[in-house]
Amino acid sequence: MRWLRRIVFWLIFFDLVATALFWGASRFMDQSRTLSGGTGVVFYTDNNKDAAARIAKAVNLLKAGKLDRLYMVGGHRPQEGWLGSQEMALIAARGSGLGGRISADVESRDTISGLKNLARDAKTKAPGEIVFVSNCMQVIRAKVIYNAQPDHQTQVKGACPPGDLNPLDIWRRAHYEAGAWILYAMPAGWRDAVLDRLRGADDPAE
Repeated sequence: MRWLRRIVFWLIFFDLVATALFWGASRFMDQSRTLSGGTGVVFYTDNNKDAAARIAKAVNLLKAGKLDRLYMVGGHRPQEGWLGSQEMALIAARGSGLGGRISADVESRDTISGLKNLARDAKTKAPGEIVFVSNCMQVIRAKVIYNAQPDHQTQVKGACPPGDLNPLDIWRRAHYEAGAWILYAMPAGWRDAVLDRLRGADDPAE
């Protein structure tokens, strides 16, 4: 059993080291200080604490003139009759009093579909510089996915809310991102089937 304990020990060790390195590298995604306009793309999350932090960060940047407009994406849950991006847009509008500069993509259900829609409509809905507002770890993934789209804008930056330094929260987020990367790497048909199960589809028969 000693060999098994050693394997478990080293697996845990390398997992924690990889998590720390990923978290540290993601800190460079926050470019809030260098922003001078553009569209803030705020990603939906069903974690209320994270959602509130993202909305607050985006609204503060909007009020400071570092962003020109906000565009919420993700959170379309047809099985539940829920439009997460729209709900976040309403919260941001009420809190800022700048509803005319805040809108939402009510079709995207996840990061991938939100970024595909954004790239497709970038010239009309998000002209100019684009700034992803989310957890820094997600910003890394969002940039990779967005830049892989054929019609993406060339100027993409990131803005991250002050992160929770709770080690358990960091570990949870890193492993969520690992799962999301695996999902993104899957063939499109497999990925859509998983997302249909997790997020729901407009037509369950499809």
